[in-house]
Amino acid sequence: MKLTRACLAATAFSLMLWATACSSGSGGSTGNGPADAGKNAVPQVSTDPVTLKLAINIGWLGPDEFQKYFEEPVKKRYPHISFEILDMTKPELALDKLLASGNIPDLVMSASPIIYRYMGTGLEENIEPLIKKFNLDLSRLDPVAVESVKTSSQQDHLIGLPWTMHFSGLYYNKDIFDKFGVAYPKDGMTWEQVRELAKNVTRSDGGVQYRGLEPDKSTRVASVLSYAFVDPKTEKATVNNDNWKKIFELLKSIYDIPGNNQVRLAGGGTDQFIKERNLAMFATNNILPNLKVAQDLNWDLVQYPSFPERANVGMQTDAWILHVTSQSKYKDQAFQVIATILSDEVQTEVAKNARLPVLKGKSIEQSFGTNLPYLQGKNVQAAFKSSAAKALPVSKYDSYAEGLMSSNITPVVKGEKDINTILRESEEAINKYIETNRTK
Repeated sequence: MKLTRACLAATAFSLMLWATACSSGSGGSTGNGPADAGKNAVPQVSTDPVTLKLAINIGWLGPDEFQKYFEEPVKKRYPHISFEILDMTKPELALDKLLASGNIPDLVMSASPIIYRYMGTGLEENIEPLIKKFNLDLSRLDPVAVESVKTSSQQDHLIGLPWTMHFSGLYYNKDIFDKFGVAYPKDGMTWEQVRELAKNVTRSDGGVQYRGLEPDKSTRVASVLSYAFVDPKTEKATVNNDNWKKIFELLKSIYDIPGNNQVRLAGGGTDQFIKERNLAMFATNNILPNLKVAQDLNWDLVQYPSFPERANVGMQTDAWILHVTSQSKYKDQAFQVIATILSDEVQTEVAKNARLPVLKGKSIEQSFGTNLPYLQGKNVQAAFKSSAAKALPVSKYDSYAEGLMSSNITPVVKGEKDINTILRESEEAINKYIETNRTK
């Protein structure tokens, strides 16, 4: 059947009206770029100039990282948005001081293991309506990292979104292995296998005592198996048990290797590996940025050691989270910032600079570390071979408990106390701390 000229004109007019309706609205348009196309219309947000207050521990970021991942990409998409940095490392800009003075941030950055510092401030905001409003596709992101926000905050909704996370690995000094004619470690090794390997490179040579392995903090090793310090519901310590005994026994067996009995945790281990160079293997989190200053060090890395019952699982999720605050007057613009940092473009840049992004995909993995010449030829893909262990619910007492459980391996290694005693005393000390600080 042929259409009449009148029918054709009516049809064209209807299509014109439909197109006009879809493109109408006041103010500048926003969204998350082409990747954000979907069933929902892109919301219209004011393009009036706005300065967002961002509360952040700026020391967490390396040189120029704020400019690379926050300032420059946001300015490119939204020229009207600028930032005022509230550096929470300064005592007068700590979150509680900001709230007391009425200097309310629009955005706050926290991390899943210490999210308790943000909880209870009154700044918490359910951002799921904003996720829906801006049609942000969470399926692009690492599900463990996203879920860590709910788990650690003990909320059934998202109060923020992660943008980067730590990874764990086993770093090794090739020269030490070559010196003693020992084969390098490989991806997929268990703690038992790594301990046995450490025995072969723990030696004294030329007046230098070489250590085979620094396993780092007990708390990091325990996080692989999801062992907590405090039950946040009962507010009771949970360290005097067979779980923690297993961790301390493993660590003691490593430090008991003749010549390996130093305890050099976190930064101490990093210094021994990078500066002193008498440590053959260091099991820890992401120290790739530290290795920039040691380009003459002959090193590489493999997967973090695993437990047989948790194959290919590394340390607990340590995701850095961006929160839109409940009292912000610019929630839409604040969320535009988060969506920009989670864009393919910015997440790829994060990966290229060897910071682990939360965006999934082979292209992301292949681009990891490519901006850093000193990482070329290194097995940086090991960062993706172990998934992070699920985050645990956290309590405001975890900071004290974590420090205590990390340091309490030392008297065990020195033979001053046995494991049963140290765990009992640790539990008593944590419970005493909780009782003293419960009402504060």
